Amino acid sequence: MKKSIALIVASTLFLQNCKDDCYTVPEPTVFEFVNSSGENLIQNGVLTSSNIVVQQDNGNGNFAGINVEVRDDKKILLKNVGLFDGTRNYNVYLTSDPIRTFNFKISSNQLTGDCDGYEINELTIENIPSSADNGYYKIVVD
Repeated sequence: MKKSIALIVASTLFLQNCKDDCYTVPEPTVFEFVNSSGENLIQNGVLTSSNIVVQQDNGNGNFAGINVEVRDDKKILLKNVGLFDGTRNYNVYLTSDPIRTFNFKISSNQLTGDCDGYEINELTIENIPSSADNGYYKIVVD
């Protein structure tokens, strides 16, 4: 009897942990900042990570900072965006001279089924020329 109870408890814990091991993160959100000639502005030194400020608009004048990581390919990775169900708005400030700003919004949803996680359905960039390019967004800053 004790072995049966132990087996049931172990099976229950195993099944609960399976879902914990099955988590899908959204595709990474990556931006490349270029000039109109296509030159990467981080690679040529016009922008640095300290010149790029990204904020999530939480409404009512409240904002939360988004961590930005410059990757080896001189594109930036926005950390922990898309981990929600719904739509969120973001503001980007490029604090080099002259200061430039643009907005983007992300619509994402929670996955259903056996795995937990989120997927980004749409990312829309506003107020600046941009294009989706093979897993990242190219943003033209002039």
